[in-house]
Amino acid sequence: MALTPYVTAEEFRAHPTYLDTETLRSGIMDPGAQTDELTNLLLASSQWADNQCNQPLAAHRVDRHTRGRVEDGNLIVFPSDRPVLSVAAVSYGATMSRMSYVVDPTFRVDDNQTVYIPVGGAAQGRVWADLTYTAGWVSTLLEDHASPGATSLTVMDPTGILPGGSYRLWEPGVEEYVVVDPAWTPPAFATPPAPAVIPLAAPTLNAHTAGYSFTGMPADMRLAVIHYTVSQLMRPDTAAEDSYPDTNLSPGTRKKDSRKDGSGLVAEAVRILNSYARRM
Repeated sequence: MALTPYVTAEEFRAHPTYLDTETLRSGIMDPGAQTDELTNLLLASSQWADNQCNQPLAAHRVDRHTRGRVEDGNLIVFPSDRPVLSVAAVSYGATMSRMSYVVDPTFRVDDNQTVYIPVGGAAQGRVWADLTYTAGWVSTLLEDHASPGATSLTVMDPTGILPGGSYRLWEPGVEEYVVVDPAWTPPAFATPPAPAVIPLAAPTLNAHTAGYSFTGMPADMRLAVIHYTVSQLMRPDTAAEDSYPDTNLSPGTRKKDSRKDGSGLVAEAVRILNSYARRM
């Protein structure tokens, strides 16, 4: 599940939604409380996006016991969660009681996300396979501030970050892409994740603030989370005003707004996420 929203509150506010997000909790003047409530809603929207795609979208560890086959010296398996970012451990065998462990597995993935792992030998046919891998898209936050020209960034969760990988910093006004130093060695996977220093192939152009997104998620995936969050803030005040009663959306609270509702935004969010959904 999403541990932090895929879009932060300040990143959402920078998007041209034209919504008032400073009065989400009626009668409370504390701006921090309003930000916390918006963060809660963005977290719920991120979880909704996970549910639409039938898997966590943020990079996560998967342990899969499945059937595969050995063909032309490759173990061929079909991962449940996609895209596959790295493979940590592989074993396979004709029976579950006699498995061969693959030392330092390498892999490639075809367009259909089928994973090929070189295992050598002439064995052919169906096998059992145990696969531990990381899948999804990097989604974390900066742990510390960074000055212009920074040669490294500290993130809260390094899960899925790869040497040579390109990621985007979404801090409003100073957005930029960064590339991880190809010589960097990712830390061992940990639960809960520990912050990590990520060395960069080239210095940052701008200063950056802790708490903003460091992500490998496609821009339209983040847009789907924004669309759904906006729809929840625009839902009508009463059932009588609900223009989409046959959907799974229920009436909510909406202050004065000239727009009727956010049902079209929900449909657009679903359309975007369909291209990333895991096929059951």
